[in-house]
Amino acid sequence: MEDSDIKERPTVVKKILQSTLPRHEPETAEAAEKKPYEDARSRDEVNLEIRFSDGTRKFFSLVGLEAEFDPGDEHDTLTLHFLRAEVIVTGRALLSLYEKLLDQRARFIKQGTQAEGDLRDPNVPYVEQIEIHRKED
Repeated sequence: MEDSDIKERPTVVKKILQSTLPRHEPETAEAAEKKPYEDARSRDEVNLEIRFSDGTRKFFSLVGLEAEFDPGDEHDTLTLHFLRAEVIVTGRALLSLYEKLLDQRARFIKQGTQAEGDLRDPNVPYVEQIEIHRKED
């Protein structure tokens, strides 16, 4: 038998170690980068962070949140009614973001840059603009 015909058989230890390695979810890091939001670690998340393209951040309590999704021809609109503010999110393919908010699974919403928007597939979620309107007390 030649050296090239010999196949190394995995040892029992190797098999055990390989079976205990964390398994990756079907969603890869590349797919996660395409989302303008990140899934919450658990249902215990009570805040939603808004991340603007200039680096500014704000957060809001999810307690009492009401949301409306309006699919548009060119842009979707997601209106979030918080206790002291209204946040209007416009972009493309935002239904999945609305559904994550509905399930309290969104940790943040991130506004993309103009260049990112131009390069993205129109069927991939993209947040073009975020407006915050403070409510009068």
